[in-house]
Amino acid sequence: MRGHSEKSARRRAELSVFALCFVLLFLGACSAPSDTVAGSHQLVVQQAPKARLTYVAIGASDTFGIGADDPQTQNWPSLLATGLGSGVHLVNLGIPAVTLHQALSVEVPVALDAHPNLVTVWLAVNDLANDVPLDSYAHDLDLLLSRLQRGAPHARIAVGNVPDLTLVPYFSAEDPLPLFARVQAYNATIASIVKRHHAILVDLFQQWHELRDHPEYISDDGLHPSTLGYTRIASIFHQALG
Repeated sequence: MRGHSEKSARRRAELSVFALCFVLLFLGACSAPSDTVAGSHQLVVQQAPKARLTYVAIGASDTFGIGADDPQTQNWPSLLATGLGSGVHLVNLGIPAVTLHQALSVEVPVALDAHPNLVTVWLAVNDLANDVPLDSYAHDLDLLLSRLQRGAPHARIAVGNVPDLTLVPYFSAEDPLPLFARVQAYNATIASIVKRHHAILVDLFQQWHELRDHPEYISDDGLHPSTLGYTRIASIFHQALG
């Protein structure tokens, strides 16, 4: 238990530092002078008629694309956008190390400002790894979906759950039984809230069990998906969307 506590504390510290850096950078971009913001809005207005679908991806480092050979083009939202066909305008808001609670103030307002037709949300692994209490996570997920549905009432929303982290090398030092139980508890909560909001559940826990037989789906850091892994995740989201 002491080893787990120490490791969790180190992980919380590492992720908090990363999250703070990225949140500050992101907020700095959002606090640009009004003429710059107006220019950005003008660009969005000019591009919107050309887009058949505006797709916004809310997430953390796995949405950003860390672990891919080329994170900018081989993250799973980019691959999903390509699979959805031509005329898709992607706004990828993935911020490494961000938690769901942080995304409420950093990512959700930007997502709504894009006037999306489709939103994907994959924010759970950092919360679980940081030992965020499940009731706090549940409150924030419910709030996130409520804000998205209120601000973009016609958008389809798909929410990914937690893969089986006992198959991920980064978590190999943890006792697999308690870890598996935490993943199951998170996923039961995610499923319940997604159902309540009539959103789409993307069951990565069930659909990515093949990870056991495909270690190449995880990058060399032992935590993030590889390019092949992101390709498979994009396929799972695509199937869930129908």
